[in-house]
Amino acid sequence: MSTDREAVVWSRIGAIPARMGRVYITDKDCRFTYDDQYLETGLPGLGVVYAPEHFGKTTITMARNERFDLLPPLQALIPPRHAENFQRNLALKYLASRGIKGLTGFDADWEILKVSGHGGIGHLDLFEDDDKARAWYNNVPPQELYSIPDELGFSLKEFITWFEDDIDVLIQTIGPTPSVGGAIPKLLLAIPASGWDGRIGLPTRQKSPGVTDVVLKFEQTTRYPGIIELEALAMDLHREAGFDVPRYWPCQFRDMPALAIERFDRTANNLPLMTESLFSIIASGAPLTDHFSYRYDFLARAIDTPNIEIVTDRQAGKAHVFQRLVMSLLTGNGDLHLDNLSIMQTDKVRRFTPVYDPAPMRAYAQHDMLSVMPFGDYGDIPPGGNTPVGLVEAIGRLAKNCGLDKPQRDNTLHRLLEVTRSFTERVNTLATVPDANKERLVGRVRSIRDQLSG
Repeated sequence: MSTDREAVVWSRIGAIPARMGRVYITDKDCRFTYDDQYLETGLPGLGVVYAPEHFGKTTITMARNERFDLLPPLQALIPPRHAENFQRNLALKYLASRGIKGLTGFDADWEILKVSGHGGIGHLDLFEDDDKARAWYNNVPPQELYSIPDELGFSLKEFITWFEDDIDVLIQTIGPTPSVGGAIPKLLLAIPASGWDGRIGLPTRQKSPGVTDVVLKFEQTTRYPGIIELEALAMDLHREAGFDVPRYWPCQFRDMPALAIERFDRTANNLPLMTESLFSIIASGAPLTDHFSYRYDFLARAIDTPNIEIVTDRQAGKAHVFQRLVMSLLTGNGDLHLDNLSIMQTDKVRRFTPVYDPAPMRAYAQHDMLSVMPFGDYGDIPPGGNTPVGLVEAIGRLAKNCGLDKPQRDNTLHRLLEVTRSFTERVNTLATVPDANKERLVGRVRSIRDQLSG
């Protein structure tokens, strides 16, 4: 029996919704072809590697494999197959309410994609067919904000029907985010443009003065106690270090600690911007098995690839990679993987997005690692040597691979060490982080500081 499937990819990146092209999936491959009309617009396409200027009318073909059933930018629209993934579970509950049950693997992915593959992070909207696309774009619910009532439950049905009694696409309030893994529950919402005040609404689909879109992240207190306070502190420090950081508001959603982070993938008129994670970009050109199966040093090499413009200012991009890694070491975030680094495009300029997901995950035993991806041959024994490469040497090697000379490297280290000097004291003032987690985090960061300060 044939397993062929097809869908359409639309986008409203050009203000007026337009079909970008059509995607076909067989039992062996995934194919995508741009529409002629879309090619004439000059707008961004599926992603950095699969850009219209590289393929034109030529069909893009990728053999399906264990990690990717779809081209990586489209695969990113599907919540990953983890039993604890919040977005996926909500989608499966919605499908079950429609009588679609018992699906596994790609069969489940496909049904999820058809109902939740639009309205998420970035500029790509996937629909089952053109009629579904037009209906979604043309029937925009009123942009209203509601106070969160105490009795609001957190099931899919209660959450969505609270907005509308008779809504066809309940799943529209959930969308994929650049962060794969789903350890932290997230919802896409709208809040007042002035900031969090306890009122929320559906994510925007058109110009909506007075509101802004946010990703609302909830704390799983039993697994990650105090993570909202820790992430807010990390974002404070990144801003103080000169990184671009979105607005954010620690808050309470009923009795749950949460963090509302303003979405950077939208313009002031609520139009989407081309946004793609480095995992999607790299996986579009190299065989990756996961979002951490790469090296930071290779990122510098990828940025320098002459025929693919990952970032417009290549040297600034490589320096950003070095600075982000050093900052993650100094704030106890060993989880800076390819899905926590993304590229955005505005006015033909590609650059790294503002910082997101910088939480100091080393506070938690299950995530206590120096770095989720290798760098500078740290811990390896070089050919002809007897001792493993230490941290300082590895940092030096990475800096060199990122095109930084010794003065630039040392200036970066000195500046970031100074910015994070108060980290220990600030961690110890956090009210919701248990003492044992504080001690673990502070101890790990102090060791890093001692080595880099020398």
